[in-house]
Amino acid sequence: MYSSKIWGFWGTLLWGVVIGILLFVGQIVPLIIYMIVVGESISFENLILFSQKVETDAFLLSVSVIGSALIVVPLVFGIAKLKRGSILREYFDLRGYSWRTFWRWMGVLLLLLIFEGFALEAMGVEQTPNFMLNIEYPNRLSIYLLLFSVMFIAPLIEEVVFRGFLLKGFSKTFMGAEGAVALTSLLWAIMHLQYEFAYMAVIFMVGLVFGYARVKTGSLFVPMTMHMVMNGVASLGLFFEKGVV
Repeated sequence: MYSSKIWGFWGTLLWGVVIGILLFVGQIVPLIIYMIVVGESISFENLILFSQKVETDAFLLSVSVIGSALIVVPLVFGIAKLKRGSILREYFDLRGYSWRTFWRWMGVLLLLLIFEGFALEAMGVEQTPNFMLNIEYPNRLSIYLLLFSVMFIAPLIEEVVFRGFLLKGFSKTFMGAEGAVALTSLLWAIMHLQYEFAYMAVIFMVGLVFGYARVKTGSLFVPMTMHMVMNGVASLGLFFEKGVV
């Protein structure tokens, strides 16, 4: 039984739109700050140029992701706290878990990664999306920063938003836990527009598993850990494929 007050369907939906805007703005603001630091003039044309560079420059991508976390995560927690009577630990299921639970869900993740590989092969696409292969690494620091950003920071942001705020809010409405898991998985997949459709379909299926893990264990840290391990494996695979490590 939860004692924390939760935003209802419309509150979660409307605040979800605000969070979606924050996710976009959160990627732009760090770039503006970076431009100021390196002495670039702040103009619409320069901002567009740097935004395009993010897609191929590991260092700028890392700056954008890390900066976004510093903006988005506190604001999402703040939105939850705006609901009178909310308790963040319960709202976001910030509970620890046992080693037994850890290894059980790592086993599930292993099966998921195997399934993902077969699914992508069946759909006739490469294991690594093209846009990831196009990323360049200006120096050794950019490699470590990208690994840190993709493995730890991106999962932190996405899990707090999707399996944290949105899933909890929608699951306490007429949608129930199953509907909330399906909807948040769909929204999470749509967020990854830089991927081809086949990858987005796989992301949706991964989201279903992550959502189920959150509901089943009552801990946001379980899908967050799974997400971090999955991204870490993918990043190291990419590095070896490109020969940067």
